[in-house]
Amino acid sequence: MNSLQMQARTNNQRYLLWLALGTAAMALAMASLLVFVLAQKRAIDQSSAIQSDSLTALAFQFEREFLRTRQSFAVALANPDAADLDELTLRYDIFQSRLTLLRESPGVSLLASRSEYQKVIPRLEHLVSESDQALSGKPMDRGALAHALAEFNSLGSDVQALTLAANSEVARLLERQSDTMRKQNALIVWLTVAQLVLLLIASGALVLRQRRLEAERLALEKMTDELREAHFRAEAANRGKSQFLANMSHELRTPFNGLMGMLGLMQSTPMTPQQADYIETAQGSASHLLTLLNDILDLSALETGKMTIKPAPLDLPRLLREVNALMLPLAKSKGLGFQIHAPSGPLAPVLADETRIKQIVFNLVSNAIKFTAQGRVDVRVSWQLLPDAIQEVAFEIQDTGLGMDASVLSRLFQRFYQVDDSSTRRFGGTGLGLEISQSLANMMDGEITVRSEVGVGSTFTATLRLPLDTAAPALPAVVPAGATQVSLPLVAAPVPELAHTLRVLVVEDHPINQKLVGVLLGRMGCHISYCENGQLAVEQVQREAFDLILMDVNMPVMDGLAATRLIRALPSPVADTPIVVLTADVMNEASEQALAAGANDFISKPLKVEQLRAIIQKHAVARTLHK
Repeated sequence: MNSLQMQARTNNQRYLLWLALGTAAMALAMASLLVFVLAQKRAIDQSSAIQSDSLTALAFQFEREFLRTRQSFAVALANPDAADLDELTLRYDIFQSRLTLLRESPGVSLLASRSEYQKVIPRLEHLVSESDQALSGKPMDRGALAHALAEFNSLGSDVQALTLAANSEVARLLERQSDTMRKQNALIVWLTVAQLVLLLIASGALVLRQRRLEAERLALEKMTDELREAHFRAEAANRGKSQFLANMSHELRTPFNGLMGMLGLMQSTPMTPQQADYIETAQGSASHLLTLLNDILDLSALETGKMTIKPAPLDLPRLLREVNALMLPLAKSKGLGFQIHAPSGPLAPVLADETRIKQIVFNLVSNAIKFTAQGRVDVRVSWQLLPDAIQEVAFEIQDTGLGMDASVLSRLFQRFYQVDDSSTRRFGGTGLGLEISQSLANMMDGEITVRSEVGVGSTFTATLRLPLDTAAPALPAVVPAGATQVSLPLVAAPVPELAHTLRVLVVEDHPINQKLVGVLLGRMGCHISYCENGQLAVEQVQREAFDLILMDVNMPVMDGLAATRLIRALPSPVADTPIVVLTADVMNEASEQALAAGANDFISKPLKVEQLRAIIQKHAVARTLHK
């Protein structure tokens, strides 16, 4: 027997010992309770007897005092010369006090409903009135005294009947109390016995349960030791995977920032309509390639519960143009028809995560094109206003492709699932897109449904329930009236000049990103300085004053977060310089880490011109107000 088993046996024996002691203590407590109940019964009986005796004594003493007073009245009337008026008055006062007790004592409530009591009390009160009149004069009024004595004599039988009534009521009360106490006592005894029996049964059940649990615990401990070791290995592998994803995200997003940024710059140069279309398609392709990268990151975010939705005003026309610009060439390359259908009326302004909606639509449309060999793919957009300021927007993607049977549909949204092996070899894919899209739709209070028939085609419908943007004006029509296919040209918005020139320090180690940010800031009228790492930035801000610092995070020598903390530790006004963190790292709570280090804002790569322009304008206005 190993030490673990010996320890388990010792613990089991200790548990059984304490269980036995506890059971004995509870049994003793129940027995003591039974003794106390019996003692309580005796005390109640005695108390009831005392109360009953008190009522009987009260009636008896009143009757005796009534007779004594009547006798005193008779003696005083027979021999008025020898009568002691003070003694007669004293006896009469005692009689009156007994009458008062008879009327006002709480115990007399038992007699209040008796006819004997109701009959004699008014006559006694009349007797007192006559007796007061007889004894008030000096010498005594013999006529009044004789009349009072006659009244005493006539009340004798009624007073005696009152005493008998009191005895009768006391007897009935004692009988009722005895019956009640016997019933309660029997019930308490049976309940106590039942508790003792149940206690013994429960103790036996606990013993059996403890033995089973002990056997299960030993088996689980062995399994736990094995699982603990496997868990440590899995955690190490998971940490490695998370670090790999973070590194890959940064390394891939950095060239994406330059690629998409330069494409955006080209859009602002004079171009022919054909060149603008090519640039738009290239930019859409780059965005789609970035979406594939995001699928990997989204999978990790789903597993850790860190995926979030960031609502903003939805530009549906732009979204549909981007879908059309990217998907129409793909459909044409396979000889497929492709159209986007939308109502001609305006869509009420809503708040939504446009990037996530594009991710859903891109995934569904690309799947439809991929699995359709001939025919067409149609995208139908519709919306309706729901109660509670909710707009339901539906994207229906219909194809004439392979179609699916019921068994495939039941597993369609499972991770890594492919239609079948032949489809996997023929079409490829990771099997992540539909699961991620469904999760995103659920996060926007929606869902993705599918109808399909083998050999006919499939229809995927992404239904999203989006809150209205009450602060925004009504939007124009998504497409011109009567149009069904969206092919509107994408025109780059010009970058406005700022009213005040900002001195901006760009802390960035990648030369392409330096060039991109420099061009954009130059067009905004900013005066720019550059540093390749955080240490140089800390030294530079101590030599020269800046209105704004754009700080990358991952850099050699000193990273951006460390540099931000050091700048915030410098004396004012250097420590008060606004810092905007610009990084390709979107994993590991990069935004929270940047703000915690002291940054004022956070921009993720690939860089969007609108974001940068808004940040620069914000700090230009702040500087103007400060001055």
